[in-house]
Amino acid sequence: MSELNRMAANIILHSARALAGYAAGDLLESQPEFRESAGPAAFQRWQNLLAQCLEELAAAIATSRPQLFVEHVRWLQSLLAARGEQPLALQTALDCLERVLASELPEAPAGVAAGVCREAGEALKQGTADSAPIMTPESVFGRLAASYLLALMEGDRTRAMQIVIDAAEAGHTVQDLYLQVLLPAQEEAGRMWQAAEINVAEEHFATATTRMVMAQLRGRALAKGPNGKTLVASAVAGNQHDIGLQAVADFFEIDGWRVIQLGSDMPVHDLVQAVAFYHADLLGLSVCLHGQLTTLKQTIEAVRSSESGAAVKILTGGRGLTGVSELAAEFGADGYASDPIKAVALGNALVGLSSDRPHGEVGVS
Repeated sequence: MSELNRMAANIILHSARALAGYAAGDLLESQPEFRESAGPAAFQRWQNLLAQCLEELAAAIATSRPQLFVEHVRWLQSLLAARGEQPLALQTALDCLERVLASELPEAPAGVAAGVCREAGEALKQGTADSAPIMTPESVFGRLAASYLLALMEGDRTRAMQIVIDAAEAGHTVQDLYLQVLLPAQEEAGRMWQAAEINVAEEHFATATTRMVMAQLRGRALAKGPNGKTLVASAVAGNQHDIGLQAVADFFEIDGWRVIQLGSDMPVHDLVQAVAFYHADLLGLSVCLHGQLTTLKQTIEAVRSSESGAAVKILTGGRGLTGVSELAAEFGADGYASDPIKAVALGNALVGLSSDRPHGEVGVS
């Protein structure tokens, strides 16, 4: 990263709320129809949205990858369209944001930021990319995932859980049910919330139910004997999502690891202490958004600067690294895995374990 990029990213990140407020005010003053469509909360809504954009912009600049911001803006356009927002709203908001950055930032950092904003604006003019469906009804697992999700949307936790348990009793492996039923259904629930097809309460209900089902499935898994290795698994500070992380933790535990799952939004200082206290052989770190990449870098640096963290192997994953997985190595990690199965295979390799050890008894040993 160049010093100019570092400076620009730091200024944007630490001034995001104020800059977003200026841009939101400019937007609503120049386009009063946007205020009318959003109602009394228009300013706060646009300030929050643009503050998130600025966090993504800072990450794109810090990593010298403008495409991260372009992808975020195209995703945001799809989300706003699904929520009934006017087609030109985001384009106009980006124009306002670019003007604010030009007027409020020093000249050189402003030039860097404005260039990335313009690139994102051009991408919007080309339209948004069609996304592949998360679940397809053509497969057995696709139908199971759809049935499970329907039960969740109808508020029937008992039926949702029974669908998955029945599938396990019919012979489907725990790993397949995690990867091809629970996680896709949870991802679709997240998409539905983003598109305002369900509300926060419904999304939280789906997440809570999925956690319960995962816990039941974990008890049915045929686990390998203890291998003497310890994984500390954590979402970085600011990452509130840990369903995927829990799946990774469960897969490692099934493989015979002792797993210390620290969950979401873990402060860096406490994480460093946990690596030392639990004598971790492997540290798994999860990032959900591009805006958390800087936090990932800072977390790895903090771990590496400690006595115990200098030797621990670090494995990264999460949607925030999709398309930019090479950053994991640049930040000082030992590897990146895109799913729980790959994570276990790579984790074993990093600590010198064989992946063909025999399984033990059903359940947690």
